[in-house]
Amino acid sequence: MKNTIVITGVILAIIMLSGCIGRPVNVNDPSGDKEQPASTIYKPQYDKIQTPTLTPTPGISENLLIDNISRDLKDFNEKGWDKLYETNEFDCSRMTTFMWDYIRTKYRIPSKIIVAPNREHAWLAVRVKDAGDTDRYLNWTVKGVDYYFIESTVPRVVIFEKDVYFGGNWYGTTSDFYTTRIYIADDPSQANDLTGGWSTEFRLTKPDIDKLSTFE
Repeated sequence: MKNTIVITGVILAIIMLSGCIGRPVNVNDPSGDKEQPASTIYKPQYDKIQTPTLTPTPGISENLLIDNISRDLKDFNEKGWDKLYETNEFDCSRMTTFMWDYIRTKYRIPSKIIVAPNREHAWLAVRVKDAGDTDRYLNWTVKGVDYYFIESTVPRVVIFEKDVYFGGNWYGTTSDFYTTRIYIADDPSQANDLTGGWSTEFRLTKPDIDKLSTFE
């Protein structure tokens, strides 16, 4: 288990070091809150996010929808999903776009796109009430709604891990990394409106689709 976590952390570090989304330009906060300067260290209350403090119990398997999604994502990993990653092309925004549609279509639940300018990263969120409530995965409360976060580049439902390394920075836990200033989009089109002049878009190009056709 420790080896798996270390390997996952190294892969995420490589991906994040490449700069996944790019530099934010004129990002509008859909919540209506006043935008904070980019150099500010954002605390959870600015985003109405409650930082998770629980430690999930390992080794317990149930048949909740979120467990099925987790097993599905593990299968993506075993088939080498991360090898499809390409900086400024099929990167976190486009991988998130694919996973947004995949989860929404296969599991028939709404998924959200998370855009995090401070982390130069994007990932997915699904509501706890839609996927099943368990403490085996971290959850975040945003404006009174509980969500699980799903990493798209190295697919997994985010769990509690200590001493993680993302984008050139050490974070005490995974909750420290994912608890940051975020925007939530209902779909890729809305996410594109949020990204503005950023270097990548939430869309799939023909080269992306050709690449996906080789993934089984």
